[in-house]
Amino acid sequence: MTGKKKLGILLVVIVLGIILCLFVITKIKDRGGVVVKCNSDFPVNEKLVAYRQDDAAWKNDKIGESKYTMGSSGCIITSIATALSSTSVAMDPGAMNKFLSKNNAFDEAGNLQWGRIDEINGLYADVYSDVSSEIIDNCLAAGHYPIIKIHRKSIFSYHHYVLIIGTENGEYVCMDPLQDHLTRLSDYNDKIYAIRCVYYEK
Repeated sequence: MTGKKKLGILLVVIVLGIILCLFVITKIKDRGGVVVKCNSDFPVNEKLVAYRQDDAAWKNDKIGESKYTMGSSGCIITSIATALSSTSVAMDPGAMNKFLSKNNAFDEAGNLQWGRIDEINGLYADVYSDVSSEIIDNCLAAGHYPIIKIHRKSIFSYHHYVLIIGTENGEYVCMDPLQDHLTRLSDYNDKIYAIRCVYYEK
């Protein structure tokens, strides 16, 4: 066997190995999600403000006392800011980050401690152990907006949080903190891995 043939076989083996690795990574990343389909109609609230987590005004802000920034890890905070943007306690993601930090809502690694939100006057956080369209619809029916954990369609991207803000043409409409336009749950394969809901009541 010539050197060129050996090199060709080696390259084929390497390419097949890479394809197999990517396939395994994708399968591992997508495990555990629940496919959710829209069964009800909920108009999108036009008063909601769709923010980006990587807006220049706050993308470099640290989350709590952690090393993580809004630009890299601020999807939950940005989703909360949009969810509350039509209420009397509206604030942009930068201000929301500072507000939650002041109220000790993050641990040392910058993870949001959902129970801390209930300790802030007027704010509530519902944490669900299950994932279903019924939970989403109940939130929307109450005038609240579910924050959902999804996986983006990217080999190198793991979990991400977006906000469901209503329905349209039989699909859940989402505000993605990393997109300039509204998305659909189908953009994330209709798969959800967790549901949270933060809202304000006087």
